[in-house]
Amino acid sequence: MRAMRKMPNIKELALFDSCVTLGASCTPGLPEHLTTGNVLDVMDAHDIAEALVHSNEARLIRPRRRGNERLLREIEGMDRLHPVWVLEPPKGPDPAGAAKMVEEMLAAGVRAARLMMGHAPPLHWMWKDLCAALEAHRVVCLLDFAAVRFPATNCMPDALMLNELLEICLAHPDLPMILSHHSGGLGVSPATIPLMHRAANVRIDLTGIVDYWRKVAVELGPERVVFATGMPFYDPATLVGNVQYDETLDAAAKRMICGGNLRRLLEGVR
Repeated sequence: MRAMRKMPNIKELALFDSCVTLGASCTPGLPEHLTTGNVLDVMDAHDIAEALVHSNEARLIRPRRRGNERLLREIEGMDRLHPVWVLEPPKGPDPAGAAKMVEEMLAAGVRAARLMMGHAPPLHWMWKDLCAALEAHRVVCLLDFAAVRFPATNCMPDALMLNELLEICLAHPDLPMILSHHSGGLGVSPATIPLMHRAANVRIDLTGIVDYWRKVAVELGPERVVFATGMPFYDPATLVGNVQYDETLDAAAKRMICGGNLRRLLEGVR
């Protein structure tokens, strides 16, 4: 009988959640709304040490700046929470405007951006200026393909959208990108791993489908996967247990996925 690999202690994994939405409610059992008043309690209940957080208001309502700036005010002094600004590209060619947007974000202490590719499709000619400005500073970019309207549809990029995304990835090889799959039905395009073989700067979080992140970690390496719960849209316990009790990866790989990879990317922002 094959002995089960010893599972790491949850504290040892130092969980760093890459996808937490404040101001939203979905999963039964979580608070009615996830806010700065209760998010740390939820994190503590699931042994999550730190989290990247973004504003649901910024995702849903323009001007996005309003939700982004409110997020900064609300999490001020909460050292375990790290702000993410929700961004979309300028409507017209505007390298200076895109650069100013990124400089303002960095000046506010924000090192990660959520790119609304479910609203502004991943066409390089639309995203070029903003991606160039983000790439210059190695800003960590989470790619959000969820539709703005509810009920959410088109949450996962299909093969055609990934084909367009590949052009962006290859044009900006120093821009760290994470396919972030919260807020929608589970599923991943079959073209995702082929895309990742061709674009070394693309990573995936583990909320897309129960086993797909594991295929990425085995085939491409654990450095290509980052931990996420997608709460409150998903139940954190499911995602925590899925990686903690995985039998295919050793403790070192799990530590990379659960926090090491994301911390390294954030440290690389300049």
